Amino acid sequence: MSRVVTWRALVAFGALAALPALPLTSKYYLLLAFDALLFGAIAMSLDLLIGYTGLVSFGHAAFYGLGAYATAILLERGVLSVWACLAGAFVVVSLYAAIVSYFATARRGIYFALLTLVFAEVVYTFFRYTQTFGGSDGIQGLPDAVLWRGVPIDTPERKYYLVLVYLAVAYAVCRVVVTSHFGHVLVAIRENEDRARFLGYSVQRYKMAACMISALLTGLAGAIYPIRSAFATPDLMLWTESGEFIISVMIGGLGTLVGPILGGVFFTLLRDKVSSVVDWYFIVIGVVLVLIVLFMPKGLLGLRRLVGSRPWRQAA
Repeated sequence: MSRVVTWRALVAFGALAALPALPLTSKYYLLLAFDALLFGAIAMSLDLLIGYTGLVSFGHAAFYGLGAYATAILLERGVLSVWACLAGAFVVVSLYAAIVSYFATARRGIYFALLTLVFAEVVYTFFRYTQTFGGSDGIQGLPDAVLWRGVPIDTPERKYYLVLVYLAVAYAVCRVVVTSHFGHVLVAIRENEDRARFLGYSVQRYKMAACMISALLTGLAGAIYPIRSAFATPDLMLWTESGEFIISVMIGGLGTLVGPILGGVFFTLLRDKVSSVVDWYFIVIGVVLVLIVLFMPKGLLGLRRLVGSRPWRQAA
C-alpha cells in the first residue's frame, strides 16, 4: 500500500512540476497555483491536529502570520537569503507554538479551540496596533529573496517551484508522522484520550508534539508567502484566516493527507473565480461547504471512495 501511495505521490508531483511548461499557463495562473498549493500545504498541516489528533485549532493563522512577519522583517532589513528567512520563521514560530501548545493542550474540546483563538487574537492585536511593524498596513514593498548567490526568486516560475518543493517536503514529513508509532498514538488519543492515558502514554506531551509539528509546518508556509506577495499584514492572523484553513480541511476530507491538499486547492480556486464575479463570494463558499457536509461528509477524497465502493460497482 505504501508503495502505491509513493508512486501516486511521485506522479502527482511530477505533473505539478510540469505545469509551468504548459503553453496556456500564464503568470497569473502560476501565482494562483502558488496560492493553491500553499493553502493545501497549510490545510494538510492542520489536519495533523484535526483529523489525526482530534484537536480543532482556531489559531493557526497566528503561526502563519508570524512566519510571514519573520520573513518580511528580515527582507526589509536586507537579509535576502531564503534559508535565513526560513530559519528566522522557525525560531519565532517554535517559541510561540511552545507557549500555545503547553497551555492549550491542558484542556480538551472547545476549550482547546478557544485558547488557540485567544492567543491568536492577542498576536493579531499586537501587530495591528504596533507601528514598528507597520500597524494595520503591515510591511510593504519587500525585495526579492535569494535562493543563493546570483539566484533571486524573482519570477512566477521560481516562486511556483519554491512552494512546490515546500509542499513535497511537508508531505514527506506528514507521511512519516502519520505512519509511525507516534501517529498511531495520536489516532488512539483522538478515539479515546482516557484509554490512551490508561495505557501509559503521556497524552499532553503527544498533543504538544503534534501541535508543534503542525505549527512549524504552517509557520514555514507563512515564511514563503511574502516571497510571493512582497508584503505581510496583520490580516494574515485574523480568525477568519484560520476558519478558511479549517474549511479547506473539511472540503478535502478529515484524517487524510491528500484530502486537505485537494481541499486547499479547491477552496483557493473557488474563492478566486467566485470573487471575480460577485462581492458576496463567501455565501457561495458557505453553500458549497454545507452541501459537502450534508452529502459528502468525508470530503472530496471520500467522493472517490464512494464512487469506487462495492454497491456502485454492483449497480454498474
